[in-house]
Amino acid sequence: MKSICNRFGFVAIGFVASLTVGGVAVAADAPAVEWKVSDGGNGHWYAVRNDGGTWLQARVSTESKGGHLATITSNAENMYIWSQLQVSPYNTCFAMLGASQDRQASDYSEPSGAWRWVTGEPFSFTAWFAGEPNNGHGSQIGEDYLYFRGYECNDQWNDLPNDCFEHTYIIEWSADCNGDGSVDYGQIQSGELADTNHNNIPDVCELVITSVQPISGASIGGTAVKINGNNFPISPTVTFGGVAATDIVRVTPTLITAVTPAGTPGMAVVTVNGASSESFYYRPSCDGDLDNNGTIDSSDLGLMLVNYGNCYESLTTPQEQEPFILQSLETPTPVLNKK
Repeated sequence: MKSICNRFGFVAIGFVASLTVGGVAVAADAPAVEWKVSDGGNGHWYAVRNDGGTWLQARVSTESKGGHLATITSNAENMYIWSQLQVSPYNTCFAMLGASQDRQASDYSEPSGAWRWVTGEPFSFTAWFAGEPNNGHGSQIGEDYLYFRGYECNDQWNDLPNDCFEHTYIIEWSADCNGDGSVDYGQIQSGELADTNHNNIPDVCELVITSVQPISGASIGGTAVKINGNNFPISPTVTFGGVAATDIVRVTPTLITAVTPAGTPGMAVVTVNGASSESFYYRPSCDGDLDNNGTIDSSDLGLMLVNYGNCYESLTTPQEQEPFILQSLETPTPVLNKK
């Protein structure tokens, strides 16, 4: 389906530089460039890409690459980013930028209220074309996303719908996760920082779980656990087998405490903000039909005591019958969590 923005009569013209894939001309991506501090820049890296689809899809694409849609906080940065669009392999003056309107914000109004950069930086510098933003498509469709205007082919801005034109966008890498004063992307490109999984986030900054203590607990939940690791966020989300934990506290960037939810007996993957590398073993409770005879009776309690030695205690070391769970740190001193 054609973009609704094509009603303005915009026609994409040929690429300046292209290659042929399956008989179709495709522009070859230019490498990212650094706006060097020595040149009056901010040390960030920028690249023009054309695989964004809609604005929302472009945002996901940039963040999956360890960057974000370009944000602009000064006239100098605006001119620099515009200049990169002009030397890109794509013969277009339209490109998505990293701002949109937040319709849920208290200061939302059309056409100029509640514009936000994707990074949370203040939306203070602007370069709107005269008469923009104007929400020209009306409230039903909405023009909630920021683009270089393109019609006059200059570095001024326009508000446009989510789905417009030829899907060109500008990605910016600005993160300095280890606080050493250099943008991570450049250090990865130079080999100074390792990036084993090639996501443009240095290995030293990746969120990782190294151990869960204790490693087992009752399936009714309620076990207090300590999760050790690195780079835990200030407001973490923790799940056990896909179910959210309770009483989550990020004590330090390397320690989270939480209480397990109820779970299905067996192994459960533990995640912190979607990252996982350890598991927790849910032991059956005493009131389960362990022998599968259709009733809960004394034989079930007998099986529990034989197999696990107790009902609701959570041990730091597994019982002999439990599956072995590899932990990344040394086994801590056993602690009993009584119910």
